[in-house]
Amino acid sequence: MIVYGTAEWASVFEPNSMSGKFQVDICNLDKNTVKKLEDEGIPVKEGEVKNDGKDTTHKGSFITAKSTVAPKVIDSAKNVWPSAMKIGNGSRVKVSVTPFDWTFKSKSGVGASLNSVMVIDFVEMPTSRGEDLEEETEGYVLSSYPFDADDDDDDNDNELDDKL
Repeated sequence: MIVYGTAEWASVFEPNSMSGKFQVDICNLDKNTVKKLEDEGIPVKEGEVKNDGKDTTHKGSFITAKSTVAPKVIDSAKNVWPSAMKIGNGSRVKVSVTPFDWTFKSKSGVGASLNSVMVIDFVEMPTSRGEDLEEETEGYVLSSYPFDADDDDDDNDNELDDKL
């Protein structure tokens, strides 16, 4: 089944830290898509309006598609999407999903398996949250510590203890 919508919380290149699965919320689904999904037994949720002070978003009708296997991710010309380009909230996507039955702790239902994602309109994932911090003219500087701050060598974990 092909579903069009806007992406929210896309974890398509690495598993989501909470679910341990590759997943994406497909939001702002139209009424025909909602009907098709519900006819397949896939429950459609209704999102809420969120205002972070800069942007107001409305998830509208949405589903969360998940998979234990990384989905194929492509652009609108079917070119492979680079994993370094994280898909930001609000990107317009076309997603292939398949209904699947699940059972967990005496509950059961139908979920949407995430097969592939096509990014139609790309919204870049913000690289930072809020303002960058400016350098302070006075204060503690790591170079004054008795070890190399750039040394990421885990083989010498006791090096710091030896210097103290």
